[in-house]
Amino acid sequence: MYDYTYWGLTSLSGMDNMALEEHFLQDSAEKKTAHMRFYDFSKDTVVLGYSQATDAVKKWSSDFHVVRRASGGSHVHVGKNVLAYSFIVPRDGSFVNHQDFRIYYADKVAQALEQAGLSNITTDHRASTIMKDGKVIASHAVTWGVKSALLHGLIMIDPYNMQSILNRIKLNTRMIGNKTYHEADALAHIPTVTKSFSELKPHATPEQKTLFCKQLLTNNILHSVAKTNFKSRLLTNEVLSKAELLQRTRYATERWVMQRDPTFTPEQIEEMPGEKLDGPLNKNQGYCLYIQVPDKDFKNMTGPD
Repeated sequence: MYDYTYWGLTSLSGMDNMALEEHFLQDSAEKKTAHMRFYDFSKDTVVLGYSQATDAVKKWSSDFHVVRRASGGSHVHVGKNVLAYSFIVPRDGSFVNHQDFRIYYADKVAQALEQAGLSNITTDHRASTIMKDGKVIASHAVTWGVKSALLHGLIMIDPYNMQSILNRIKLNTRMIGNKTYHEADALAHIPTVTKSFSELKPHATPEQKTLFCKQLLTNNILHSVAKTNFKSRLLTNEVLSKAELLQRTRYATERWVMQRDPTFTPEQIEEMPGEKLDGPLNKNQGYCLYIQVPDKDFKNMTGPD
């Protein structure tokens, strides 16, 4: 469908990663280019949704970053324990709408997970999730630009440090029937790639196994999406410098993180259902991986296998 520029697997700060997303959206809109990148976060980071209030952050500390993304949804905690992926393409008529776009790439990621050897993989396109054994192992969100589009998501490679999660962010509960179910329990029991591949490379250190899993999935997703239609490039300082202006004017500024200022305009991004470009910031939102998961599925995600 596209000839992609593949930017490899990198580890960058949350500000760098968010600025690069918008940079590649702009590049795709202007030059009709398609981009694919894989990355993690060099420091633990809480990523707020575009229209989300900051009440999701329980405490502010130099131990972790807080950033805001261009896509909708709610907060997610990321770091070295995830593999994030981004696909950025021109709006050239290849996709009917944002849901068509979302489904296409979600299915490609799910297919790559299966090809890597993960079993019992299913998708829920309404909830923007990919499940293993009925529990979320990957989730994604869309930025539907006027002339280009982006889907980014994350795959759980290693378990969360639950103490850090509970100290840093708010997690919601749900009353389903006469029982209360906790997002904290769902995160504590979340499936991970390293757990699924526990017998792989038995003599490797945990860090080596984590990196191996990221490299394996990066390669599988790259070829699931692009086949051989890609060229590899490095994220050089020259490329990063092009995103630096976006950091100075948006992603690294307090007014963007705290107030979502400056907002995007209708000439840049189309509004998604339930998201207003300049509407009020939403409070009391649940954790992003589960925010659209129906109750009947969520209650089964909060317990052990």
